[in-house]
Amino acid sequence: MWTCTFCNQQFKNINQTHYCTDQTILDFMLRKSEKSTTLCLYFIQCYIEMGEIKPHATKTMIAFKAAKNFAYVIRLGKDFIDIVLPFKIAYTENLCFNKIAQVPGTNDYNHHLRMYSIEDINEEVKHYMKLAYANGKAI
Repeated sequence: MWTCTFCNQQFKNINQTHYCTDQTILDFMLRKSEKSTTLCLYFIQCYIEMGEIKPHATKTMIAFKAAKNFAYVIRLGKDFIDIVLPFKIAYTENLCFNKIAQVPGTNDYNHHLRMYSIEDINEEVKHYMKLAYANGKAI
């Protein structure tokens, strides 16, 4: 593991490219709607209940890390949040993802989910959240 001397984030690779920031998650949510911040905090809480995670704000998103990043909140809209769960395979047989896209030049697939209410984190979504978390714990 390598630790950035500026931001103290830990990474699998030495000198891994990243965005150093001292911005907190709450800083990231400033000027966002109450609805979207509530949804985001609920999503974070769901992952905290699954195990040890390190959510951290970047310039454009909130990343969730175990040993490596495994989930992202990429947008806080007026009444929703957009979430991305990356996997090595495309899980096409589901009712929760509104988009599945292969990352160009890789064998990775980003699975996009739009959350409008806390009820959107149902058993199916929790199943995929747990899979993503397990991938994040594996080095």
